[in-house]
Amino acid sequence: MTRLRFEVLGPLRVRQGERELDLGFPQQRALLALLLLHTGRPVRMHEIVDALWPEQPPLSAPNVVRRYAGSLRRLLEPGLPPRAPGRRLLSRTGGYLLEADRDEVDLLRFCDLTKQGERAAATGRPESAVRHFADALGLWRGRVAMGIPAATRAHVQFACVEREFVHTTQMAADAALLCDRAQDVLPALRRAAELDPLNEPLHARLVRSLEGQGLRAEALDVYETVRRRLAAELSVVPGPELTAAHTRVLRRQAPARSRDE
Repeated sequence: MTRLRFEVLGPLRVRQGERELDLGFPQQRALLALLLLHTGRPVRMHEIVDALWPEQPPLSAPNVVRRYAGSLRRLLEPGLPPRAPGRRLLSRTGGYLLEADRDEVDLLRFCDLTKQGERAAATGRPESAVRHFADALGLWRGRVAMGIPAATRAHVQFACVEREFVHTTQMAADAALLCDRAQDVLPALRRAAELDPLNEPLHARLVRSLEGQGLRAEALDVYETVRRRLAAELSVVPGPELTAAHTRVLRRQAPARSRDE
């Protein structure tokens, strides 16, 4: 197969060598993004239609999907004879499948590196875990599948991928805090906190990581921001984990008392 690079962890892009391919109409791009989330596995037509037209799909939706699939097939394999099935975008009973090697798709590389990090963490090798997690998180260039219609990006399948970013970031923070390598995951922690602003365990890790790097003012700002948001949106106060992280910052910030006082 022609060597391609598929990027969905940020702006949706396909590169052939140094050349970036024109992926066509927004919904055609959305079809490719959806297939990339399931690389190597078939996606049924009703799932595609549900993602591309989340509110009211037109009666012609399946035919439109077939046209998009044909255009993408010719784009990915430009020398493909008319009506030839190709080896990249394959028709399957009731749907389509995108075929690509694991190192061609950034999402698959992210998953592989995350699993390596999990194995390292589970076997007591936090520094190795941090390296794998940091490499995985470094593949993200922004919100998943940027450049496709917002309504499709809001679909549960894309939201699940962004939750994986948050989950991996939390595991990376745990490993980094064990071996004093918080600086390696702080950028991802800040980004994850923006994606999931009410996630208390995530913000607790951010507060602890900032405090560990001497960034106590920012740690306190993070705590105060999430405290206010929890009160305004959920009418709750911070739980034990976030409160403990905040208390740790306050204790480190307080000046030590002399014995004569």
